[in-house]
Amino acid sequence: MGNGVEAAYKVFASLAPVELFEQFDTCDPSGIEDSYACTGLEVGQFQFFDNPSKATSTTQLLTELRSSRVVEDSGSKVVGWTTIGTMSIITVVDNDEGLVLQQMVSSDKIDPEERIYELGLSTPKEDPEEETVKTSTETSTASKN
Repeated sequence: MGNGVEAAYKVFASLAPVELFEQFDTCDPSGIEDSYACTGLEVGQFQFFDNPSKATSTTQLLTELRSSRVVEDSGSKVVGWTTIGTMSIITVVDNDEGLVLQQMVSSDKIDPEERIYELGLSTPKEDPEEETVKTSTETSTASKN
């Protein structure tokens, strides 16, 4: 990792897997205090913020706006997106550390939920029906043995 990427990773590692940071070519201070802009040819541009008040307000937006969707909310970590027109802002918040990751994407071209999983920002929940089928299959197999 070079060009500021390692420094950004040290601060923002709780927001995204190392595999995402490895795809960045550069991470530079973005002009806003305690923030970085990280860019990679394959993954695009991401904004990172080390700001507890931004983390709090962003969590509030994600969890309360009708135009927002949340795919993970543990209280300390919130992952989701907000749609404004045809733009979606993918967001990860670490409330314990006061950190925020955001990427703006065109929702006409990219499904924000799929993008979140593709980038490893969250893992899809198993479908409860699939889990039930799997469990009952495992149970019937175990009882035959």
